[in-house]
Amino acid sequence: MERLDEKLQPIITANKNLKIKVENLEKEVETLKRGKKQSNLIMFGVNEGERSTHELIIINIFKTDLDIQFQEHEINKIYRLGKEKSSGKPRPILFSFVSEWKKNKVMEKKKNLKNVYVTEDYTKEVLEKRKTLQAQLKEEREKGNIAYLKFDKLIVKGKTNNTNNEKRKREISTSHKTMLNQGNNKL
Repeated sequence: MERLDEKLQPIITANKNLKIKVENLEKEVETLKRGKKQSNLIMFGVNEGERSTHELIIINIFKTDLDIQFQEHEINKIYRLGKEKSSGKPRPILFSFVSEWKKNKVMEKKKNLKNVYVTEDYTKEVLEKRKTLQAQLKEEREKGNIAYLKFDKLIVKGKTNNTNNEKRKREISTSHKTMLNQGNNKL
C-alpha cells in the first residue's frame, strides 16, 4: 500500500500544480475579456436602417441628445448584435470607443437619451452574476437603502433620508470663522 502511495504522490502533486495553473489562466482570460470590453457600450432601441449609417446614427444621437461631439475616428467599431429578426424589433448596437474617456462621457449623460437605452458591455459571467443580484438589489431598495450594481458586485450605501444632506455639508473652518469675527469687530 505504501509503494502505491509513493507512486501516486508525484501524480497528485502534478495534478495540484496543474489545477493552480488552470485557475491562474482562467483569471488571466477573464482579465483579458474585461479589458477587451472596457471601451464598449451597447445601445438598445435604435431603429434599423442602412448598414453604412450606424456610425452616422450614433454620432447624431450623441450630438443631439447628449450634447457630445464625436468624430468618426473616435469610434473604433460599430455593429449590430445578433441576426435580423422578423418581428421588426431593432437589434442592439455594440460600439467601441478608441478611448475610455468618451465612453465615460456617454455613461454620465445617458439619462438624457429618449427611447434609447445604453449599457456597458459585460462578459457572460458578469451578466449572469448581475442577473442573480437583481432580486437582492430590488430588496435593498425596497428597504430604503441606496443600492446599485457596480460591475459584478452589489453596493449598498445605507438608508436614504433628507437629513443626510445636512451631514454632508462642510463645516466652516475655524480660521475662516475667526476671520469673519475679526471683520465684524472692525465695523
